[in-house]
Amino acid sequence: MRLLTALLLLCGFVLAGCGGSGSDTNVSVLGSWTGEEEASFRAVLADFEKRTGIHVDYTGTRDARAVLASELHDGHPPDTAVLANIGDLRRYAAGGDLRPISGVPQGTDNGLTTAAGPDGGRRPYGIVVKATVKSLIWYNPRTIPSGLRDRLTAPPRSWDDLAKATAATGARPWCLGFADTSNSGWPGTDWIEDILLHESGPEVYDAWVSGRLPWTSEPVRNAWRAFGSVVGGARGGTKGILLTGYGQAGAPMFTDPPGCLLEHAGSFVTGFYGQAASRPQAGRDYDFIPFPGRRAVEIGGDVLGVFRDTPAARRLISYLTTAHAQEIWIKRAGSGAFSLNRAVPPDHYPDRLSQRIAQTLTSAQTVRFDASDSMPTVMAAAFDHAVLEFVADPKDGRLDSILTALDQVRRTTRFPS
Repeated sequence: MRLLTALLLLCGFVLAGCGGSGSDTNVSVLGSWTGEEEASFRAVLADFEKRTGIHVDYTGTRDARAVLASELHDGHPPDTAVLANIGDLRRYAAGGDLRPISGVPQGTDNGLTTAAGPDGGRRPYGIVVKATVKSLIWYNPRTIPSGLRDRLTAPPRSWDDLAKATAATGARPWCLGFADTSNSGWPGTDWIEDILLHESGPEVYDAWVSGRLPWTSEPVRNAWRAFGSVVGGARGGTKGILLTGYGQAGAPMFTDPPGCLLEHAGSFVTGFYGQAASRPQAGRDYDFIPFPGRRAVEIGGDVLGVFRDTPAARRLISYLTTAHAQEIWIKRAGSGAFSLNRAVPPDHYPDRLSQRIAQTLTSAQTVRFDASDSMPTVMAAAFDHAVLEFVADPKDGRLDSILTALDQVRRTTRFPS
C-alpha cells in the first residue's frame, strides 16, 4: 500500500511539473503568427520569460482556428490562444470555453473585448495584443491633382465633402480590389462599416453589429448607397474590382500617369505599397487622411483569450498589454503593430507615418472593432457575398433585394452579446 501511495504521489508531481492547470512556471499559447509576425511575438515573449522565469510554449500555425477547435473537442485546450476575430471571442465566451480576465493595465480599452459569458455578465474575455488601424484613405501626393490635394490637406469634415471633392476631378478616382483567395469581398465590407460608423455614429453601428438594427434600416441603406457611388467611381469598373487582389488595388497610384488617385485601406497596406516597382517612399509617394466624419476609428485586432486559468496565464495576460511589452512590438521594423494602450506615446513608433497613424488612433473619441469580424460567422460570410453581388450590379433595385436577404440571415442567426 505504501508503494502504491508513493507511486500515485510521484505521478501527481510529474503531471504538475508538466504544466497542468495549476502550473505557475509554464504557459502555452496557440496562434496564427508565423514568419516575421512570429519573430516579433517571440521577442516579446523572450522579455516576459526573462522578467518572470515563466517558460512560454508558443505554437504558430495558419490552421490555428481548426487546431483550437480540435483541442477543445478533445478536452485539452491550450492555456491561451490568439483568436481569429472578436466574433470568435464572444462565441467562446458565451459557450463557457473562455475565462474572464483581470489585471489589465489602466489606459487599455477593455470595452472592446467584453462579452456575455455563461453567467450573463459583461466582463473582458480577451486582450488586444496588437491592432491594425483601418479608417484611413491613402493617396500619392506627387501625382494627385493639385485641387484635390489642397482639399485633402485640410481634411474633409464629412463623407459628402470628400465625395464632392473627388467628383470635381472628373476622373474615376478610387482604387478598388476585392479579390482574396479565402474570402473575397471583405474590403467592401470595410467601406460600408466606415461610412456607417462615421456618418451615423457608434450607437447605430453597435446596434447593427449586435443584430438589433435591421439591414433594411435607413442608416444601413444609406451607407450602401454611398458605397455604390464609390463603386461607380472606381478604376476598371465592375470586372476590375472583382478580379483585382486587395493588395494590388493601390498599385496604379504609383504609375505615370496614375491609374487611380485614392484608396481606402488599413495600415497594413503600406507593406504592399513597398512592393511596387517604383519603390515608393512613405510621406513622399504615399500619405493618408483619416476617414472623414466623426472622430472614430475602426480597427482589426489580434485578440488573446484564456482557456485555462493558470497563474502563469494570468501573468502573461497582465504583461502583454503593458506599455513596455507593446513597445517591443511597435519598434520592430515592419511589424505593422499598433497599440491600444494609451500610455504608449505616438512618438515611440519607428517612423513619421506610423507616428501619425498612432496619433489618429489615440486621439479618436470612438474605437470600434471591424463589424464583420464581430458578427457571427454565417452573418459575416453573407455580408462578404452581398458586397460581391452589389458590385456586380450596383443599382437601387438590386440593393433592396440584397438588404432584404441579409436581414433574413440576421433574423435567423444567434448573435452573442
